[in-house]
Amino acid sequence: MDDLEKCLRELEEYLPEGVDAYLRSGLRRRACERAFQLACENLLDICNMIISDEGLGMPRDSRDSVQKIASHNMISESLASRIGELIGFRNLIVHQYGRVDDCRAHKQMYGESGDFYEFLEEIERFITSKRDESGERLTNRDRR
Repeated sequence: MDDLEKCLRELEEYLPEGVDAYLRSGLRRRACERAFQLACENLLDICNMIISDEGLGMPRDSRDSVQKIASHNMISESLASRIGELIGFRNLIVHQYGRVDDCRAHKQMYGESGDFYEFLEEIERFITSKRDESGERLTNRDRR
């Protein structure tokens, strides 16, 4: 979770508010895309660690990882749907399934980063509830 928060801070640092400033700097655009990619990958790592710890079976793909934790009420279905869109955009950036529309990229990264924070809050609640049920302390692994 700390790694995800670090990626989000970096994205916020690199990402200008205005799309014109974003479009003018190829280096800044690529730095933002990389921070966004890493944030998505950290989010998926968190999902997969929870899936493994809870014995929820092997996810078929990245979106299924998010759906598995939503179907077990660890995050809301609404959030899972929005995260699915973020993951789809991450796939577009990473695999370049099509030419990346930089205006859309800016909008996605600037306007949707709140979904990452909502994810962190919901996962923190889940971890806290599990800790409270078992009486265990929160470990560093839990804070990933």
